[in-house]
Amino acid sequence: MNNFYTLIYLNREIKEKIREGFFRFAISPHKDVLHLYIRKEEETFRLIFSANARETALFWDDYRPPKKRNVTEFFPSLEGEKITAVQLADKDRLITIGFESGRHLLFKLFSGRPNVFLVKADKITGAFKNPDELTGTSAPSPVAPDFREEVSPKRTAKNQMTEINPLLPRNLLPYVIKQHQVEEMTPDTVKSFTEALTEALLHDPHPRVLKTGDFCLWSREWLDIPSEKNCDHANDCVAFAYKNAVHLRRLHTRKEDVIRLLERVKGQKKELIEQLEQAEKSLERADEYEKFGHLLMAHAHETVSPGSAELTIKDFYENDEEITIPLKKKGDIAQNAEYYYEKAKDARKSYENARRRLPKEQREWEQVVSLLQEAREIDRLWNLEDWLKDHSEALSHFGYGSGEDNQRSSPYRKFKVGKYEVWIGKNAKSNDALTNLAHKEDIWLHARGVGGSHVVIRMGNQKDYPPKQVILQAAGYAAFYSKARGMKTAPVMYTKCKYVRKPKGSPPGAVVLEREEVEMVPPVNPNNH
Repeated sequence: MNNFYTLIYLNREIKEKIREGFFRFAISPHKDVLHLYIRKEEETFRLIFSANARETALFWDDYRPPKKRNVTEFFPSLEGEKITAVQLADKDRLITIGFESGRHLLFKLFSGRPNVFLVKADKITGAFKNPDELTGTSAPSPVAPDFREEVSPKRTAKNQMTEINPLLPRNLLPYVIKQHQVEEMTPDTVKSFTEALTEALLHDPHPRVLKTGDFCLWSREWLDIPSEKNCDHANDCVAFAYKNAVHLRRLHTRKEDVIRLLERVKGQKKELIEQLEQAEKSLERADEYEKFGHLLMAHAHETVSPGSAELTIKDFYENDEEITIPLKKKGDIAQNAEYYYEKAKDARKSYENARRRLPKEQREWEQVVSLLQEAREIDRLWNLEDWLKDHSEALSHFGYGSGEDNQRSSPYRKFKVGKYEVWIGKNAKSNDALTNLAHKEDIWLHARGVGGSHVVIRMGNQKDYPPKQVILQAAGYAAFYSKARGMKTAPVMYTKCKYVRKPKGSPPGAVVLEREEVEMVPPVNPNNH
């Protein structure tokens, strides 16, 4: 989506749309996504930037009222400033939006850490992501790649093409190489072909989204892959490709949740069915236990030595062959006979229960297999939502949608304290994952001096601490999920996540705090709060 040639056309279209407009505000409605609201004449619209490394994108979209709760505002000092320029760096994926004050927003649309910087006199004065680390540092400068005149004859076709033009969209080159048999070309022919391919990008664009989900500027003459969508403008196709990628990610996440549950239920049902199919053995055991009881009762008048573990007698069911019967009770022979009669009764009851349950469990196993097959074939989020509604009763029966299942499907427990989300680790490995995923401004808590779960209060990039009542309630959760659960009150330490570090080579869940505060709180079960 953010190939340099795509940005050439996006830059032109965005410039036409927003230049002479006025910056209103910028918010982050979702993680790694920034919405910049621009007003021009009587129209307000959004410039959307995704800093997700897998879905990096920049495009303008129609106005949509912003979320009013739980959002963080960015670059407030730009409010009301007029946009004077929009510019793409020479041969690099950097776009700047200039303002009348001389400052500009610099969009970095490459690497594993895309970002937006507020820049003044080549120094970063603010940033969308990691502002504390970046403020005061030098702004990124364009770095043009090395264009070679000659092709290395021993390199692969893809490498030869990117030597001539390193700005080509590399994700699409394998398809182009296969279609045009570039591997069979001589180095000189590869050079000529690459130059013609570049000319098509610059002077004959055909914006489209391929069936693969990729954005493309080549016509089918150059890349013969069917289109999911054809557009008159690059911006429209970039927006479509981005939204489609987000849609597929959300679909995958939702599908994985239900498929993981159904796979687990399928395995449990199969194991149970195999156990129930062994019910005949319960009947055989019942016959054996009853036989032991009869044989022992036939000798009930006899006595056994104290502490005897077994009794050898003649088996009148088997031509008086000797049989050794374990004695399970310390009492006399009659008491042991009664023990085996009870065992026989229980074994027969188990057999009857198995016969009664087996058809039901087999039907449910078949139902789970059918649901799994249907779920795997769903390829649209809205179809999945409809499917979940249509099968809500069956899925609920198998545990989908229950609080317990939601907690199982997540690497950590999640709860709400007012508007704040609270994460609670499940085990040592989960504690590590939770602490690694937390933002540096989040609040980290743990019961002091005892083993227990890591707890994190999500702060949404806010630098302040949450209200004291929120900290106390989350601290109660930390006490409950620790070995201090049985105490009336327990000490719980808390600090910002940026003061929590994991020593190299330390065991799972082990951390060191650079500073901390402590509160005495009663353990609180969040499920009952």
